[in-house]
Parts: sequence; structure tokens; C-alpha cells
Amino acid sequence: MVFSSLGRFCEPCCPTHVGSSCLVFLRHRIEFTCTTLLRTVVSSKILRVESLSKRFGEFLALDACSVDIDQGCVFGLLGPNGAGKTTLIRCLLGYLKPTSGSAWIQDLDCIHESVQVRRVVSYLPAESKLFRMMRGKDCLEFFTTIHPRGDKPLALSLAQRLDLDLNRRVAFMSTGMRQKLAICCVMSCPSPLIVLDEPTANLDPTVRAMVLDLVKEAKARGATIAFCSHVLSEIEEICDAVAILRRGRVVHTGLVAQIRQIHRISATVPESFDPSTLPDETQLVARDHNRITADFPGTLDRYWKWLDRNGWTELQAELVGLRSLYEEHHSNPEPAASHKSPSTN
Repeated sequence: MVFSSLGRFCEPCCPTHVGSSCLVFLRHRIEFTCTTLLRTVVSSKILRVESLSKRFGEFLALDACSVDIDQGCVFGLLGPNGAGKTTLIRCLLGYLKPTSGSAWIQDLDCIHESVQVRRVVSYLPAESKLFRMMRGKDCLEFFTTIHPRGDKPLALSLAQRLDLDLNRRVAFMSTGMRQKLAICCVMSCPSPLIVLDEPTANLDPTVRAMVLDLVKEAKARGATIAFCSHVLSEIEEICDAVAILRRGRVVHTGLVAQIRQIHRISATVPESFDPSTLPDETQLVARDHNRITADFPGTLDRYWKWLDRNGWTELQAELVGLRSLYEEHHSNPEPAASHKSPSTN
């Protein structure tokens, strides 16, 4: 189609002019097509982080973190206090300048276009600072007014849903009430990306469930939610994918649905068994003489014949789940020296 169109387009021209015009037109057409395809691929990722590091003096808070978040999903950032979750968020939003690496939100450079980035993000920090002398309703009006996507009627609706007294001044609210007020301010600004850092902290179980429902509803509206927490049950309930952080490093990423389907099998094997012969996508966990432990993704029926053929006996199988995976990365303390990267020039 491109060449036939070029022929019709160039017929009135002289032969020499036709050749050069065709080449120039074709070159621009190819460049345009490649650029369009590249943007289509990139646009499926609302957030991209490549080798992002942040050093505070001798302390390495982020160590070459790389992670992608698909549009329209709930992505969990999981890790204990001090793992680097909040530092990563602050670098993405321009509150901290990374030591090295790159990051983009909606194809906006988080380092050089931080103001534009914040226009497309709604952010709930782990420690929200609200105007103490304002009443709750004044706080909602202020934040929904200054944010380009603020929706005051939605904010009032959320406050009513969370049973929040908006006539009370912030200074006289309990910690849980202030957290609910901050959630109303953030969730009433329907941005493409919503970042929630420990949103259920200081909340009772009933309100926690309500907050998770709000996250699900935001996803149904097309928003992408980055959900930071160290509560495993919350991550498993609402997240589509997860990244586990440890000492500033991303030590595991994966789909939550796939993590739920991983089976950990411990068995006795012949001494001659070679772990390199394990099926594809299977991961060796441990081996002690003739006892071996490995993770098998998916359903087990696909592996029975292989296990029998290779002489695996005395099998013990259990679902790994997110908790087992998390404990695998955090059960053993890591030497502090290994957390330091070589000094840069």
C-alpha cells in the first residue's frame, strides 16, 4: 500500500525528482511508523524506573532499583520499614534528586519534569501533614481546589462514607480521623496515577476494608494505583503485581496470581540427580545431600511424570504464597557491608 501510493503520488514528477521524493517520503514514513510503534509500547507502562539509586552520605537508601508498572493495575511495593519504599516515591515525584538512574511517569522525566509529573499524580505520604487549625471541610476544599483534578463533591461523598466529622478542627482529630481525612483529599483527585504510602496505617479493620474498596473502585475507573505497605494480606487482596524491596534493592517482582500458584516441593532424590535438569521456570531453593527443595510454578499435575521419572520420593508440597516469598527474602539479616556500592567518581 505504501509503495502503490508513492507511485501514484510521484507520477506527475520527472524521473529524477520522483526517485529522491520517494526516498525522502519513505524515510519519513518509516521513522514515523517506528516512533508510533515505540510510543505504543512505552504507553502501556505508566511508570518506568531504570537503575535508580539514592545515596545519603555513606548510606545507600536505593540501590539500582528497576521496576515497571502497567497502566490500570494495582501495583504493590512491599517491604519492611527502611526498605526504601518512601525514598523511591519521593525520587519519582521530584522531592528527592536521585544519585543516579532514570524514571518516567506517563513518559514524563521524573527528574527534569517533576512539576508536570505531580500534575498527573495524587500522592498520600506515609505521614500526612494537614493544616491543624482548619476544619475538615476546609481541608477538603483547599486540596480539591489546588489540585487540577480535584473533585469536591466526591471528597464530601468519601468523607460521609468513612463517617468523618468534617466540622471538627484537624488539631482535635484523632490519628485515625486525620488519616481518613488525608485519604479523602487524595482519592477525590482522580489522577491517572495514585500513590498511596501506608494508607491503612492507624485505621481500624472496618475502615481498612473501606479503603481497600476505594482502591478497587479507583482501578475500575481506569486509574493506576501504587500501593505501598508491609501488610501482606492487603497486598494479596488488591494488588495485581508486586515488587519486594530489601535494603533499597528490588529483590523480586511478579504477578500476585502467579505467586499464588507456586508450589514448593521438598523430596528425597538420588545422589546422582543434577539440579540443572529441573524443568524450565522451576527454581532450586535448597539442597542438603539427597534432600532437595524447589519451587514449581502452576499446577502440579504437569510435573508428576517428571518427578516419578527422576526418582523423587517422600514428597512434601505446599503453596508458596506471598508470605513465604517475603520471608525468603527477609528472614536472614544481610551484612551491612553488602548494602554499600562502590564509591563513584
